[in-house]
Amino acid sequence: MAHHSRPHPAEGRGPIPPRRSGTRLRDRGRRILAATATAALLLTGATACGGTAESPAPQSSPAPKEPFVPAQLAQAWKTAPAEGHTLRTPLMATWRTKTAYYVGRGTGIEILDPATGKPLGTLAPPEPDMHPCGMTEGLTADGLGAIAWIKGDPLDTKASCDRVSLIDTRNGNAIAWTKQVSGAPMDGKPLTDDTTRLAFIAGGVLAVMTPNTVVGMRPDGTEAWTWRNAGVPLNEYVLNWTMSTHHDRIMVVLAVQRTGWRNWVVTLDATGKELSPEPVSVPKESRVGVIDGGPMAVILTPSALGEAKNPELMTFTREGRVARVIPLASDAGPVQLNRSSRLGRSARHDIAFSGSTAYVVAGDSLSSSSVLAQIVAFDLETGATRWTQPVDTLTIPRFLGSDKDMVYVLGGKATKDMAVYAYAANDGTRTQISTVKAPDTTLSLGGVAVDYGAGSLALTDPGRYTYGTVMFRSPTP
Repeated sequence: MAHHSRPHPAEGRGPIPPRRSGTRLRDRGRRILAATATAALLLTGATACGGTAESPAPQSSPAPKEPFVPAQLAQAWKTAPAEGHTLRTPLMATWRTKTAYYVGRGTGIEILDPATGKPLGTLAPPEPDMHPCGMTEGLTADGLGAIAWIKGDPLDTKASCDRVSLIDTRNGNAIAWTKQVSGAPMDGKPLTDDTTRLAFIAGGVLAVMTPNTVVGMRPDGTEAWTWRNAGVPLNEYVLNWTMSTHHDRIMVVLAVQRTGWRNWVVTLDATGKELSPEPVSVPKESRVGVIDGGPMAVILTPSALGEAKNPELMTFTREGRVARVIPLASDAGPVQLNRSSRLGRSARHDIAFSGSTAYVVAGDSLSSSSVLAQIVAFDLETGATRWTQPVDTLTIPRFLGSDKDMVYVLGGKATKDMAVYAYAANDGTRTQISTVKAPDTTLSLGGVAVDYGAGSLALTDPGRYTYGTVMFRSPTP
């Protein structure tokens, strides 16, 4: 948010540093410079290994499994557009339970009846003058989630997203605890920002990212560990830009100022120990997108709008080293990652994973009625294309999920009936498993947040436009 003293950068630009004096952080400049050459060699070698294989002829397709089986889905309810200041209405995340559907924005966490869409209230902050500024992507198996708060005016230039609450949705949304989690002091003051990233890792530990630390919080609210990012020489900066978690691993993307801004990736284990021997350099011309709920990887996209370069998938070993860089290129046309913005500087990319396979959408879906959008399967171990199969004409496909046998795709058409397809993981054989009746509103399917589970489909507008959430489910019980 450009109004803050620690502003978020505009999309496609490098990070903007916080104001600071001459305080010297811990020096790891030589490690970073040495890592540049190492990472460059890894990238060159890894990219060269990724060939393209011909798509095999479609074979047999296993039957779709629960919950991807309803024969028809229809609009069950729709909520009104988000209200409030445009800087606070962007979506953070959604949570789903049997009795409630949570839609979290910077203006508040709305609780809806999943059957009717009627408001059940809001998730109250621990204090009346607190406002949400971060949210876990989902709930644990025990129904636990976490929310970060700003105390005071969230639009103030000194707003600090430094309070964190653990929420028990199975116990009336009770707040188990609230703790203040600030970054390590700089210029004599704890470093904070106006949004943060929260995510659970193995053992139920909650990872809380600040601008210069990641703090592990145990389920009982005690601090398990703290990791601090690398220091660099005087007049340079290193900031925690974003993070993702992968079972017992945490990947932290650092923004480092060194002859221009560069991004680096550091890997931590579940105890907060830094595993990567050197931070991994990301090409200067690339933006970095993190992946939640997938393999240890980041998505690299061109930093300049309109730049003719394919996005890439950079995968990592469990030790934090680069495993491979896979160009997401296809003869079907340009890859469409359908980026969905979130509160602050974060976003989600539409890409599905299962085992050693990554699925993306390719093709210019709306250019001509004769052009078909394509689903492309990439082998993460070799970088080769496993298969390419069509979706529909004039459609914006979105991924609904995957398992070891199938990847499930919504053939979205905005104002017309849509279809849910299952593609066999081994050969791409397509089976239509459901029809989704056209809603009573136009859907901007490219950027909408998609949540599919238990036989129901929720599409949430990530901003403040013509609707809030549209829920689809089977019209028969």
